[in-house]
Amino acid sequence: ARASRLRDRATWCHVPVRGSVRSPATGQRSSCGALRLGAASCSLAFRAVTATRGASSCVPMVHGKGRCDGCLASTRSQYVNPSPITSHSAMVLVQALFAGMHTTASPALEYIPPVAFCALRLLLALPFLWWLARHEGGRWFRWHEFTFVVPMGAAIGTAYVLIFVCNQRSGPNMTAMVQPAMPICTTVLSALLGLEKVGAGKLVGLLVATFGTAVTLRVWEVKTGASLLDAVFLLTQANAYAVYIVLLTLALKRGDEHDRREKEEMKEREEMKERGERKERDDETDLGKSGGVPRNSSETTQPESAAPPGPMRFLFAATVIAEIGVVGFAADDLAHNIKWQSLPPVAIGAVLYAGLGSSCLAHGLNSWAISKVQGILPSVYSGAQVVFTVVFAYVFLGLPVGYDRAAGSAVTVAGVYVVSRAKFLEMETRESLQSFRDANANDAARRVSFSGSDKNDEPEPTFFERRTRRTSVDHIAVVLDLGLVVDSERGKE
Repeated sequence: ARASRLRDRATWCHVPVRGSVRSPATGQRSSCGALRLGAASCSLAFRAVTATRGASSCVPMVHGKGRCDGCLASTRSQYVNPSPITSHSAMVLVQALFAGMHTTASPALEYIPPVAFCALRLLLALPFLWWLARHEGGRWFRWHEFTFVVPMGAAIGTAYVLIFVCNQRSGPNMTAMVQPAMPICTTVLSALLGLEKVGAGKLVGLLVATFGTAVTLRVWEVKTGASLLDAVFLLTQANAYAVYIVLLTLALKRGDEHDRREKEEMKEREEMKERGERKERDDETDLGKSGGVPRNSSETTQPESAAPPGPMRFLFAATVIAEIGVVGFAADDLAHNIKWQSLPPVAIGAVLYAGLGSSCLAHGLNSWAISKVQGILPSVYSGAQVVFTVVFAYVFLGLPVGYDRAAGSAVTVAGVYVVSRAKFLEMETRESLQSFRDANANDAARRVSFSGSDKNDEPEPTFFERRTRRTSVDHIAVVLDLGLVVDSERGKE
């Protein structure tokens, strides 16, 4: 009704809503997901939509731009606060894009050697990875952090290269079917290094995934020679990603601890400086009373330390190291073994797709999607890549797939889900137990202080939070557990 009375106003606002709505001003039903409201009722509608959807945006506009600006506002709202359907659809699309890389690279590897193909792909991907690292923010690496970059570059460079080596030797289907085993390799490696405990749930998941991988590789048919080498390459490729992720977890955890230590030291220095300045002001006041001339103290603020490097900065630096090594191995192929003048369009298109489609578009979309999704589902989406690869390879390349291998890959995905579920429950249980212990300790300290001390001496309660980082490594959604840390901001509240 208020919009009807104000329909002659020049300024309007588009508020995104679900489904089609009927405008009270014109009586027409709009299907672009936006409702035109008068300027006076804009704030009221904005508050209503924000309360129901969590986020929205009001876009000032003039008559005549209703449909386009409304769609832009709805798109912007989905980017900031996407619905579950949007984020999960994006992760499925990511796996389809990477499945397309396996399919398009298979015929192109007949004209371009695998190592040279990898070098060209990384060359196209590096500018985009640099943009992601810069957009993430944080400071550059310090000397103790460079010790992680070189082994991380060696690990992820091995994984990058073996994707195309395995594709050439074993085909796109087998290469995609081994990808779901990567989280299992990460769990095993973390357990061997003492970074993670393996309980009953994880053990069951590991056994199920190991059985599925064995069926996928048809270990009963593996013989000494080419077939054994192919199996080694496939497993090494998955384990190389696992080594990179474990090193990334260690690097981020150490950087986070170093950053918190620096902030505590800076806070202590500021407190000491404040006490010294307070003492100087008291001395100057006494000096002024006695007839002296007080000194002018210049207040200097301590610059805040920049945040430690994040996952994308480590990924960019490791990819640079990997590209240097890959180009060194592929120099002869790039110079002599590739007929650049007679390269068919299928080879050129495959390189462009691998560098721009998978490394840029799919990787960026995956990085955005997993930051909006909680829980364990992102870890098991690699199973969708297997399905897409099998379908694409059958339709475009005519490659059949055995039912036993497809069933083995499905069993591997089920094992990954069991392990991821056990990890998620373990993190929640450990955090709840730590909070319960801290609450009991704080209550006991509060009772002791209440019995014979001043109220101001009552100890402040300690709160803990679990630090996790979500990131994307190629098609893999990774949740990095950085452990429990003291939540000082909540303690102040």
